Amino acid sequence: MHLHKVLLLAITVACASSEVDEEAAAASATVTLDEFRQLQWIAGSWRGSGGAYPTFFEEYRVIDDSTIQMRSFSDSTFSAATDSSMIEFRDGAVQSRGEQRTYTAIALAADSVRFAPPGAAIGGHTFTRKSADEWTATLHPWSRDGQPTVYVMRRVQRSP
Repeated sequence: MHLHKVLLLAITVACASSEVDEEAAAASATVTLDEFRQLQWIAGSWRGSGGAYPTFFEEYRVIDDSTIQMRSFSDSTFSAATDSSMIEFRDGAVQSRGEQRTYTAIALAADSVRFAPPGAAIGGHTFTRKSADEWTATLHPWSRDGQPTVYVMRRVQRSP
């Protein structure tokens, strides 16, 4: 199963850290367009691994100054998209919108973004940049006693 589908089924940036106070999780972060543009580090082709799922492949593409498109692929050829979603800046808020669910950014920083279901204090996911060629996707559990699942995303160099 692809990470995006896991995110959609399991749950498609904290000021200076990737940790967010659960009490603050219900409120969406108010951001500027310049702050949203900081997320462009996610643009590129990625191979994901970790958690309970086999290797998966995703591509993030900047569509315009306020929209990033995510597409999942069935294999490393990136030829057959299996899923897609949009990360969008609209009216001072950031949302990750997929076919089945929408998540709201509750925290945003230069190297991370934390998404949660609207109004929820648990669940959701965090993307955290580790370097220009690596970031992590952390799926937060739906129960307070659950454990997060972390996927490591590594840049894939594709031929033009």
